[in-house]
Amino acid sequence: MTKERNDKAAALAATLPEDRGALLDVTAEAVAAQRVAVLAYDDDAAEAAAARYEAAVLKLNGGDFFGCMDRCNPDAGGILADQHCRAEPCTVPMWGQSGEFLITVAGIRCMVEIGDGFGRFRVSMHFHVVDHDAPFISETGFRSHFDTVQGGRTVDEVATAVFAGYLAKERRPLAPEYRQRRANEAPRAWLATLAAPDAAALAYEDTAGQMAFGF
Repeated sequence: MTKERNDKAAALAATLPEDRGALLDVTAEAVAAQRVAVLAYDDDAAEAAAARYEAAVLKLNGGDFFGCMDRCNPDAGGILADQHCRAEPCTVPMWGQSGEFLITVAGIRCMVEIGDGFGRFRVSMHFHVVDHDAPFISETGFRSHFDTVQGGRTVDEVATAVFAGYLAKERRPLAPEYRQRRANEAPRAWLATLAAPDAAALAYEDTAGQMAFGF
């Protein structure tokens, strides 16, 4: 982070509440405001919301960004804000939220994990295989992708487009060792509650998806 950006965050942080709970409320309000701004293509409002979130993180972290995303420290400012704003499991997060949800493209289910992308308006997307015996976008059943917030589009719309793009070029079965490894892994609690797709429906969706996406 540049000194200018750090100084602006410090100046804005000075106007924010002192109480931790109130500061966490600021982060949640900022995420909600950013979502509205991004979907409305309002760059200035999105910048203002992101700056307010960062200023709250700075203050939560004792006035310094250093170590604010240290996952070994549950009191790190960025970790506190991330956990407070995190979307409920199985719910598509807003831009600026972390979370995990399910998408289905061409009959292939994928768990998408959304996190920080190491910079304002950047986001990480981790794609996890759900059905280990189905094709995926890597032979390991996992793939990371980094992207940016995209105006007028929701998180799941972008994630689905990215996954479909990879699937069109790199659709493949899992390697035997990874197929077994994924089969032995316990699924997320929320994912375990979702019924597996019917085999006939899956075959139909797969054929339809190949026609639609050109797989």
